[in-house]
Amino acid sequence: MHIEINDNTSLREIKEVFSNFYPYLKIEFYKYPHKKYEASDESDRINPDTTLGDIKRTHYSGVLEIQPLYKVADVEREFQERFGLSVQVFRKNNDEWEQTTGMDILSLKDINEIGRNSSDETIISEYEEGFDNIGENPDKLL
Repeated sequence: MHIEINDNTSLREIKEVFSNFYPYLKIEFYKYPHKKYEASDESDRINPDTTLGDIKRTHYSGVLEIQPLYKVADVEREFQERFGLSVQVFRKNNDEWEQTTGMDILSLKDINEIGRNSSDETIISEYEEGFDNIGENPDKLL
């Protein structure tokens, strides 16, 4: 996956490209960087409609390549070092988004798969609950 980054790019555009490639992951942008294995503070999250030109100190344009085997920590560091952007990777856990603070050494492919598996488990359990609720009238669909 390649993300083109310049002053006119909005954070939302970067987020969408990333999530289209990794559907069980997302990135959020923050005012301050975090250390490896640390969470980012929600109060420091930047509005996704902000353009990079509005928040970057250095105005460097380029293309960021992100491969599935890249580790979470490496992706977050690349955003910071090349573009001065503080990002946090999130993964889907059932129906909620969680920061990947304890998973910084795992690859994007691995945590995307973890997110997919947790979502699949939710779908399966909800499907099975539907069968439990049929009760004494199995011919009636819910």
